[in-house]
Amino acid sequence: MIKAGIAGADTRQAGELIRILVNHPEVEIATLYAPGHTGENITGLHHGLVGEADMFFTDRLDTTGLDILFVATSEEDASDIIDLADRQGNETLRIVDMTGVSRTKPGFTGGLSEIFRKPLVRGAMRCWIPTPPASALLIALFPAAANLLLNGSIRADITLPADIPADKTSGQAVSVLSGVQNSFSGDLEISLTPSASVREMRLSIEIDTPMMLPDIMSLYDRIYDDHNFTWFSTRSFSTAEVAGTNKCLLTLSKPTPSILRIEAVADPRMRGGAGEAVHAMNLLFGLHERTGLALKASEF
Repeated sequence: MIKAGIAGADTRQAGELIRILVNHPEVEIATLYAPGHTGENITGLHHGLVGEADMFFTDRLDTTGLDILFVATSEEDASDIIDLADRQGNETLRIVDMTGVSRTKPGFTGGLSEIFRKPLVRGAMRCWIPTPPASALLIALFPAAANLLLNGSIRADITLPADIPADKTSGQAVSVLSGVQNSFSGDLEISLTPSASVREMRLSIEIDTPMMLPDIMSLYDRIYDDHNFTWFSTRSFSTAEVAGTNKCLLTLSKPTPSILRIEAVADPRMRGGAGEAVHAMNLLFGLHERTGLALKASEF
């Protein structure tokens, strides 16, 4: 069994993570680090766990007996937690940074499988998770960047819950896309709209390209045909199709001959959050991507 610890176990995204991990067939939750709630049962803070888990928060973080550490703290505390883990000297410890602050640190690769699956399965020990809107934006645009189609400005309208961090979205997306397509100018315009649902994230993205839609569909098919959580179509999807799952669904269309529109829907508690973190963990340990993530849409 994979012994997992969660730093920042009292946060909302940690609660989502715990609800997945308690039913993961290969994981044992060994440490729930939340100094402000020491000794409290997790069921008093995180819903849905009564009868599923009888665990308590602790103010002691000892990573020496862990196989993986999920960092779900505030961004301000994340670097200190990772430094503490380094000082404790567990050389086989995997780290999944759910805050994204380690994006530029040596030894960390991206945790988004659609782009970073090869390094994740080929010996990586540490990864960072993009924000939910950055994750969906990157999934939507990666095939275009991989085929050098980002030759003008990118316009993205993003609807997501108000409590989901979005300030890092542009920096994370531009950094990754520039690494995929060196000629990408970094011209990315983002507008944000608050969502009425805590599980609704919808993106509408436009790029300039004269390529015909059937040819674009073929490019996306070649990249995503063997991925387990990303699908695309020419029809629109409701956010109810993805709520409570790790799926990201894309709709491709050509409103004019010169513009490609990509609509993406995903659950922001999962994509760029707890689901993304478990997905990355599965790859780091050589498990099938869907292990523990065969979840159902919850909004119907």
